[in-house]
Amino acid sequence: MAMSMITINFQNTTLTTTTSQILIQNGNFALDTTSALSMSGTISFSSLYITSGAINFNVESGTSFTASVMVPVNAPGGAPVIEITNFAGTVTVTWPTFSGLQTQTVMSGDPITLNGFAN
Repeated sequence: MAMSMITINFQNTTLTTTTSQILIQNGNFALDTTSALSMSGTISFSSLYITSGAINFNVESGTSFTASVMVPVNAPGGAPVIEITNFAGTVTVTWPTFSGLQTQTVMSGDPITLNGFAN
């Protein structure tokens, strides 16, 4: 299965509810025995669960954090769409294209297409 890593950076981000989701459409988070999710930063989860279509985490509402999430994505049908919910602050998504890395700022609840995604 072909896959590429995407990086989601949360910079001084505050959750507006207790649950935030990183959702993917037209692709999936490719977590298996040869790839893994990586998180780093200053975030304290009260719960975390991951499926092929979503990364869901709970923290206390109003908690501010800085974190980086690296996750492999498989998108055989073209450009995947990423949506991140229930946050205030700066979140960026970086993904590989055939001409180099592309980074875009994400707004809460506003899906973005990872145009030029190199799988």
